[in-house]
Amino acid sequence: MDRIDLHRKMILEQEEKPKVERAIELAGQHVELSAYRNERNLMLFPFCSTARKTRFTSIEYRTSDGKRWLEVSPNVKHGMVKIWDFDVLRYALSKAGEVARAEGSTFPPYIEFSAYECLKAIGRSPKGKAGHEWLRKAIKRLAHTAYSGNIFRENEKITTEFHLIEAEYQDDDSGRLGKIRIKFNERLIDSARYAKGLLEIDPAVINEDSGLKKRLLELVKTGMGRGDQWTVGLGRLKDLCASERQMKHFKSDLKNLKDMPWEITFSSRVGGGENVTFTKKV
Repeated sequence: MDRIDLHRKMILEQEEKPKVERAIELAGQHVELSAYRNERNLMLFPFCSTARKTRFTSIEYRTSDGKRWLEVSPNVKHGMVKIWDFDVLRYALSKAGEVARAEGSTFPPYIEFSAYECLKAIGRSPKGKAGHEWLRKAIKRLAHTAYSGNIFRENEKITTEFHLIEAEYQDDDSGRLGKIRIKFNERLIDSARYAKGLLEIDPAVINEDSGLKKRLLELVKTGMGRGDQWTVGLGRLKDLCASERQMKHFKSDLKNLKDMPWEITFSSRVGGGENVTFTKKV
């Protein structure tokens, strides 16, 4: 962040101080979601594993022009955060988005909710121990996966390792979780408050079980923007999906996807390789 941006941010923070106080007041209250939401960079870049098996190898991604890069490092004990774990973050961001929409409020620095309301909102059983155990592991992977790069701050010159969230939660003697607090990294806060980076997502993202399809539902939406079509190199798409599959198997996985909202076609690229085109179905 350059000096001009930093100065502008400081002014905005002073102006928004009363709104932040209001947001903190609302952060622990129950709210009904009007939409599911996610942060734009999390939708566009490969911030998590899309594989069922816990991943212990890093993701290294760089844009085609070489200007923006991202490294995702798994925790030695818990592994890398999975795309299904991101449903917890999607829920937290969605609730924070509702708080931001309240009169006199803005995007909060943290959000609080019960395990019950989170599990229910993301389509998992909140009653049995299994759901709570999954949630506990998901939160640990979310909180312990480390990131570095300039995806959020393109002009950032110093490499800083960060985590998307910090988490606090209560356990009871039965193995169930109680109240959970998710504190957002300042990069997420800045994106939501100042860059309008919090986007509505299709509820199908939450309900989808396939890791690849879950990833594409957000990635293609972001890639298309307001258009009806998005073309990307097959190799680039594989990287954006953080797939460790061989290219031929990844292509086969794409072809075998069912009930997609787009037509998926393949074509040869000038200079070699293949393109993948996603076209909205009429």
